[in-house]
Amino acid sequence: MPKVITLQTSFNSGVLDPRLAARTDLKQFYQGAAVAENVVTMPQGGIKRRPGMRYVNDTIGWGEARLASFAFNVEQTYLLVFTNNKISVFKDDVFQANITTTYTTAELFDIQWTQSADTMIIVHEAHAPRKLVRGSSHSSWTISDITLKNIPQFDYEGGSTNLNGALNDSATTVTVNSTTGFPSAGKIYVEVELISYTGITGTTFTGCTRAQNDTIAVAHDDDKIVTSAEDVWANAKGWPKSATFYQGRLWFGGSTKRPQTLWGSRTNDFFNFDDGTALDDEGIDVTLDTDQVNAIVSVYAGRHLQIFTTGGEFSIKDTPITPAKVAVRRETQFGSSKIPPRNIDGSVIYIDRTGKSVREFIFDFNEDAYTSGTVSLLASHLLNSPVDMDVSKGTANDDANYVYFVNGDGTVAVFNSLRAQEVSGWTKWTTAGDIESVAVVVDDVYFVVKRTINGSVVRFIETLDPNTYTDANKTVTLGSAGTAVSGLTHLNGQESRIRADGEVRADLTPSSGAITLAETGTVVEVGLNYTTTIKTMPLNMDFDDGPTLTRKKRIVKVIPNVYQSSGISINGDRLIDRNFGLSLNSPPTAYTGLKEMYLLGWTDLAQVTITQTDPTPMTILGLAIEVEA
Repeated sequence: MPKVITLQTSFNSGVLDPRLAARTDLKQFYQGAAVAENVVTMPQGGIKRRPGMRYVNDTIGWGEARLASFAFNVEQTYLLVFTNNKISVFKDDVFQANITTTYTTAELFDIQWTQSADTMIIVHEAHAPRKLVRGSSHSSWTISDITLKNIPQFDYEGGSTNLNGALNDSATTVTVNSTTGFPSAGKIYVEVELISYTGITGTTFTGCTRAQNDTIAVAHDDDKIVTSAEDVWANAKGWPKSATFYQGRLWFGGSTKRPQTLWGSRTNDFFNFDDGTALDDEGIDVTLDTDQVNAIVSVYAGRHLQIFTTGGEFSIKDTPITPAKVAVRRETQFGSSKIPPRNIDGSVIYIDRTGKSVREFIFDFNEDAYTSGTVSLLASHLLNSPVDMDVSKGTANDDANYVYFVNGDGTVAVFNSLRAQEVSGWTKWTTAGDIESVAVVVDDVYFVVKRTINGSVVRFIETLDPNTYTDANKTVTLGSAGTAVSGLTHLNGQESRIRADGEVRADLTPSSGAITLAETGTVVEVGLNYTTTIKTMPLNMDFDDGPTLTRKKRIVKVIPNVYQSSGISINGDRLIDRNFGLSLNSPPTAYTGLKEMYLLGWTDLAQVTITQTDPTPMTILGLAIEVEA
């Protein structure tokens, strides 16, 4: 029987959908994996154990939480933790302040925000827009309702009539032919003048205040048209759902009663929405003209002003955008979820309205239009009703750009993209609990994790730490070698993995926030274990008499090319990582190079499964597999 050695030199395609198991015609088939759990793919082609999650704080008494990043610059950055009626502020993982809000737990994942300098604008359709402002210190913060000037008007009631008699420019009552269809108090337009009133007596509006929203009080002739008008935003009508800054304006997108409308402030006067006489710098009010209700879910400042709706994706390419020059163009028709999009690698990533596909909204210069190609087609099984997402951008040679999609089932689908090097792949992350939210603060990735610790449900704030190999971990550095390790209150009563000075020790259970090592150590990591798993795609080689995919095969030998790794098993057998001559009393050391392992048995698919249960480093640069078919 013929023998052949096949090489897998790259894992850049990440995990592939099980429905691709027969697609040997795809190049991704030979650069992917059937399982890639708790790993990250590398731009160089290898695949490595994901970082551990270091414990930052817990949310006992806070309940569910959502994370956000507040970055004034790369040095002045903060983690915001939204919980029921509260925002908690952290700087460099240290708690700074609590801020009282009116956002309930049920509203947390409907909040959107945008930031300019030290001010964050927070919007939710049930609340007036608010501004969160950083003060003179890390612990000084204020939140307040935004004083909006010249709120746009809309005729919700449909009231319309005519003046019954001429109206001079100082009158405080307005008599009309009929007040049917007008609210008992509110606003009216007489031609282009906006007038507020406090009551109605017969066919007369009383308690009138003239020239609202910077209009001008003028005389009006008998029989001029009078229409009802209301603030477009109010508690009863809904407030803006989304916001962004673009071309010197603050843009609001969608509300409960006006879901398809987009509003832009006056230029460089962010809270003033006066549309005046449609001069170039005045406010903008535009409603999407579509054949169905396409409710705006997000507005995004990209190459152009981008509008994401439940039924499609739109853009405004005008430069500059003015009241007289604002053309909304429908680009694609997939529809978006309520999770705000993110920029990565030259495109805008968004989750479509089904929650089953991730698409990139990217500009095609040849067509002068946007496209919305799917980037999740090859690994769509990893998406399970996403609830949150954020992006970390590679800044080092061994990093790519990563998008973290937090699924409704508590897992995370991680997308790795580096367009210039044709790197594009997915992996799956799990932990001993459910991941519920994510935020990236410059280079630091934070999660809210719901865990069961010693029988009690808790929520931790944790951050990826490339120097650790467990979750919910804490690393304690002792002044000198010792056995007493404290500061572990968050793990009380929970069996934990121990790593001391790079050596895996016996599991211990913290009590009163402390453990006692059997042997001395200096740098001790204590946390919860997670397993790393890589499973290759079914082997396929083309022999003279045909491909081997459908034949019985026997893997004779596997030769992984590893880098600074230990604790690896292949198809259930431990790979020997102890160098010849090393004392058995010494811990195994991380190994770099080639290792051989011989296997037995015939199979149909001939897949190799690599696992690691120890909290140690692991990087697989490639695999050589000798196969007999």
